[in-house]
Amino acid sequence: MKLYKISEIAKTFGITRETLIYYDSIDLFKPHSIDKETGYRYYSDESISDLYFITMLKKTNFSLKEIKEYINCTNTQDSIQLLNNKLKQIKKNIELLQHSETVISEKINEIEKISDAEGCIPFFESIRVTPTLLLHIEEPKSEKELFEGIQKLNDIRKFQGLDKVKRITILKVEDIFQENYFRIDKIGIVSDDFQNFSTDSVFVASIYHKDSTNKIGESYDKLKLFIHVNNYNIIADSIEIFNDIMVNAGNCRGRTIKICIPVKKKDPL
Repeated sequence: MKLYKISEIAKTFGITRETLIYYDSIDLFKPHSIDKETGYRYYSDESISDLYFITMLKKTNFSLKEIKEYINCTNTQDSIQLLNNKLKQIKKNIELLQHSETVISEKINEIEKISDAEGCIPFFESIRVTPTLLLHIEEPKSEKELFEGIQKLNDIRKFQGLDKVKRITILKVEDIFQENYFRIDKIGIVSDDFQNFSTDSVFVASIYHKDSTNKIGESYDKLKLFIHVNNYNIIADSIEIFNDIMVNAGNCRGRTIKICIPVKKKDPL
């Protein structure tokens, strides 16, 4: 019987001697024999076949523990059960990777939106908004109450399969005038998003805020000045619409938020 040194086996399979010694220590892959005087490990052709089987399982994402369990299966039923469990795990991992791919792609798109200055200049438009799942933020409407409201809303969205639907926040008129831009009154989602309609629409002044959220007051101030200069009055609460994707765009950490304030032309003197 031809026997091979540990260095020969390691070279053939492209692994280290330490790996083979470790496999021996956990009773996964043992040498055919060990020289009692020198301590050298020797492997047979049968050993090579066993190691090839192990390396193939590793390439299919089996852990060493799983490989050992699989090798130790004593009947067909146990073997099939173990492989079925591994298959379920792989499918779950695929789903997680696909989700990660989607989230990363969305973040790239969001960074590109933030980097694009289009829409950061105020403009007028007619829109219709269909808010749903509106939740009031409890007093004193601080970050704590807002966070609790968002958690509650997200639980409802997940239960109803509305994870991808865009969120809205509503800021009351008096808080717009008093510059309390973070005193959110309601949160919710929109089923139809913001869309242009010729009828049943609301005339608004809009702007896209493309910066960190804590700078949203700058966009509100710009929008309020635009409304005043064009001889309009603010007549209702503002609505902010955005998705859940927050990004680090290098120069800021935030998201694209569309701010819409319902307005009406001032009466002539």
